[in-house]
Amino acid sequence: MLFVVIAFLGVSLFLYCLLGGADFGAGVLELFLGKSRQEAQRKIIDKAMGPVWEANHMWLILMVVILFMGFPAVYTRVSVNLHIPLTAMLVGIIARGCSFTFRHYDAVKGRSQRAYTAFFVFSSVWTPFCLGVVMGALVPGGIDPAARDYASAYVSPWLRPFPLALGLFTVCLFTFIAAVYLVGECPGDDGLRRSFARKARWASVASIVSGWIVFAGAHADGVPLLAEFLGFGWAFAFMTAATACFGVLWVALYRDWIWTARVMVGAQVALILAGWFQVQHPVLVRMPAGDLTFFNAHAPAATLNQLGGALLVGSVFILPALLWLFLVFKSEEGEEKPVVG
Repeated sequence: MLFVVIAFLGVSLFLYCLLGGADFGAGVLELFLGKSRQEAQRKIIDKAMGPVWEANHMWLILMVVILFMGFPAVYTRVSVNLHIPLTAMLVGIIARGCSFTFRHYDAVKGRSQRAYTAFFVFSSVWTPFCLGVVMGALVPGGIDPAARDYASAYVSPWLRPFPLALGLFTVCLFTFIAAVYLVGECPGDDGLRRSFARKARWASVASIVSGWIVFAGAHADGVPLLAEFLGFGWAFAFMTAATACFGVLWVALYRDWIWTARVMVGAQVALILAGWFQVQHPVLVRMPAGDLTFFNAHAPAATLNQLGGALLVGSVFILPALLWLFLVFKSEEGEEKPVVG
């Protein structure tokens, strides 16, 4: 059951990056819409996000539940020592959800729309940045339960080069995912499709550059991340395959192969996470006094059995229902119906 729980934790992270990440990235893209057909592009973003943006957060909730029940020592350490970026991230999620709801469903379209849009765009950048910072803070070994002052215990673990670089990379990656997805949301409008395709190409370049910044930040933090990727055969293979996907994806964007582009960007996210897992396994949190791993920080067997069983049974009902949700709202019939946030 331990490996079942680990698998669900990994799948939840992947789906949150892929689906929730696309929603965050759509908000980031609003910074780069320009004045030409700005309102038309914004309507495409709202239409794509409207039906499903709330459902995507279930993967984040699932990760929290798995850590809370399956790896309580990890949950405690992360929620205590990283409470600042975690709180900032949660505030961003709430602010973004409220602003999107008011902007999308407000019956009065007045000057308040500017404030809603400003909150929506800012929180769309802020939230994935904080998510990347939290993930990055688990690696350099700065989380120290024996720290004697506030700054060492609660600020130094995340306010350092590698977590900040990973936060930047997360924003760029999510923007890239969103731009690729939105290309397919413009049927019959070549101008809008080309506009989002250009943004996807620029976002892919930003992802590559910020990816190398991550390696530089790791080096500055004393983490031999590049050497570890090169030293692990599978991790190097995953990184190489993710890089090779860019070529296929750029051709797909140029030729309007919508689903090929979407599959490629999904494969890239999966390969990046798989390489990360290969390098980090089995460590969840690096600490000076001893790392927390999948095998020394898990809950008792009875708890794992209950958690794993609940995940297996729940997935039988939830995954088909979620797939049905997407099919309904992405069908022509579903799009014509009013949507309640």
